[in-house]
Amino acid sequence: MDFRDAILGEKRPRILVLIATLLLPLFASVLFLLGFDSGLGVLLVFLSVGIAFCAGWSRAGVLSGLSVVFSSILWLFVFPPAVGYLRGSMDTRYTPPRALGYKLDPRGELIEGLTNGPLAGIVGAVLFGGMAYLMGLAVRQAIQERTADTQT
Repeated sequence: MDFRDAILGEKRPRILVLIATLLLPLFASVLFLLGFDSGLGVLLVFLSVGIAFCAGWSRAGVLSGLSVVFSSILWLFVFPPAVGYLRGSMDTRYTPPRALGYKLDPRGELIEGLTNGPLAGIVGAVLFGGMAYLMGLAVRQAIQERTADTQT
């Protein structure tokens, strides 16, 4: 496996992971708009890390494994404040994740999400997505070595 294959991966698994990258935030958006937002962010990140693991397992490429986690974290920071801004609501369900318990107006929440979201997405993608991808790759490699040892 050369460097290009490690970054981009095989075509068929890469396409499947990129479809999941698009569908996961879309599905989360529908759930959020329907009011099922309790624990949605944690579930979204958990599922995206699982998809990054599968990307490593299926050799879909590290870029596709990182992109699914990045898009999920970015959705978590940007989509709820954008809905709050469009609705003009100051409910706490429209705030992006933050360490301190302060609250801004809907426009400020959206600007904060747009400002902090990409950075948090990159950090989360490298940490969580990268580790999940490497774990998937390592598990696949270990299983292949074990089956190769039992066949000889």
